[in-house]
Amino acid sequence: MSSTKVPAAILSAVLLLVATTVSGAHWDHAVDLDENYRLLWSINNQDITFEVQARTLGYVGLGFSTDGSIYGADVVIGWVDNGQVHFQDRHFKMNSNGEPHVDPSQDYVLLLGYENATHTVLRFRRKLDTCDTNQDVPITNDTIRIIYMYHNRDPKNGAQAIGTLPDPAEAFKDSVPIFLTQRVNQVPIELDSRTRTLELRNKDVEIPMGDDNLRWCKMFKLDQFVRKQHMIRYEPVIESRSNLPFMKHIILYECQGSTPELEIMSREFGRSCMKAEKELLTCNSIVAAWSRGSEGFTFPLEAGYPLDSYQARFYMMETHYMGFQSNAIETRPRMDNSGLRLYYTTTLR
Repeated sequence: MSSTKVPAAILSAVLLLVATTVSGAHWDHAVDLDENYRLLWSINNQDITFEVQARTLGYVGLGFSTDGSIYGADVVIGWVDNGQVHFQDRHFKMNSNGEPHVDPSQDYVLLLGYENATHTVLRFRRKLDTCDTNQDVPITNDTIRIIYMYHNRDPKNGAQAIGTLPDPAEAFKDSVPIFLTQRVNQVPIELDSRTRTLELRNKDVEIPMGDDNLRWCKMFKLDQFVRKQHMIRYEPVIESRSNLPFMKHIILYECQGSTPELEIMSREFGRSCMKAEKELLTCNSIVAAWSRGSEGFTFPLEAGYPLDSYQARFYMMETHYMGFQSNAIETRPRMDNSGLRLYYTTTLR
C-alpha cells in the first residue's frame, strides 16, 4: 500500500466531516519533547491517536524504539507541501544509514494535517499492536522510547525513495522514555502507616548555558530495603519552577550487580553521563521516567515495582538539562537540585 497523500480540497472536506469528533479533540496526555515539539495522545480501546505540533514548516517525524536508537525503530513521517499533506509509515532498518524506508504496509491513519505561519500539525491513529511484526513496534504497558524528528525543509514532490528525505540525521533530535498507556484516571494512593517516601535528588548541578545540553548521572545506593517493598507511585520533585523550562526528562535506571565502580559513583555528587559510560552499561532497566509536561505515575492497584536490596542495590538517575540564555540581570550560574520522589509500601501487590 502506498503512503498517504491528501490534496487540500479533499482534506477540507474530510475536516468538515470529522470536525465534531476530531477538530475539538480531548487529549488525555500531553508532553513537550522539546521547546519546538509537542506530543498529545489518547487511547480508545485498542487504538491510540496522536497529534504532533512542531515549530517547523518542513517535515516532522514520530517514532517508537525499544532501546532509544533509530535501528529497528518504527516511525511516521509527514509534511505539508503547497497545501498537500504527505504522510508515510516508515521504519529504520537494523543496518540503517540514517534514513527510514517506507513500509510496504501503511498501518497509520491520517486524520488531520495542516501548517500555519509557524507550525506543522499532524493528527493520526494506529493500533496499539498493528500486527506488522516486520516494521512496526507494538505499544505495550511498558515504558517505550519515543524518537522524534523535525526539519526545516520538505522532501520534493512527495518523494519516497531513499535519498530524498532532507538530512535525516540532522532531523533526528532525541529519544525520550514515555509510558504511553498510562491510565487517565489514576487512583489516588492511600498514604497509610505502611506507605513511605524516598526522594532521590541531584546536588547543585550547574545548568548549562547557551545551546549546550547536559545529561547528568547520579548514582544512588539503596540498601535499606532488607525486605521486598513495592513502589506504587513516582513523581518529579522540581526545586524551582524557573528551572523547569531547562529540564527535559529524568530517568531512573536499575543497575545490575554491585561493582566497585558503582560504589565509588554512589559517593559522588554525580557526573556527566559521558563520563559514566562504563556504569551505563549495567544500568539499563528503566524504573521511572518523567518528561516535562507529565506529572508522574501511579501504579494500578494490582501492580507495583519491586524494591529489594538483595536483588538490586544501585540505581542511577539521569537528568537531561537544556541550556538557558544568560542576560545582563542574571549572570550567576543557575543551579538545580531536582529529582524524583518514590512512594513505596510493605504491602506487596
